[in-house]
Amino acid sequence: MSASRAAANGLPATDPEALARLERFGGGQLVRQMIALYLKSASDRLAAAARGVAAHDAPAAESAFHALKSSSAQLGAVRLASLCEQGEAIARTRTLDSLAELLDASRHELLLVEAWLDGVRAEWSE
Repeated sequence: MSASRAAANGLPATDPEALARLERFGGGQLVRQMIALYLKSASDRLAAAARGVAAHDAPAAESAFHALKSSSAQLGAVRLASLCEQGEAIARTRTLDSLAELLDASRHELLLVEAWLDGVRAEWSE
């Protein structure tokens, strides 16, 4: 299955309930801080995965995908977390050549997630 099909396999792009769970756990300030941190670091993590793939450095790619998977899942970026989980698993097998399409799909999903979180952050700042 291609990465783009895997991303569209019925998973929602985002899960607002994830943010509600974080709010119940630590309040609105925690959610705002986590969104700010995510928006600051997510593109760097995806770039690190791409650098790992380009350099045939499987452990670096695996680590970057893992970090982005975890933070994406916490904030409700469901499809991006799924793509990162796939990237992490593929990197673990050391077969990095198959990750180009997955990286492209992840970049696309990250743009959607960033736009969604920017909107959420603006709503919560009012």
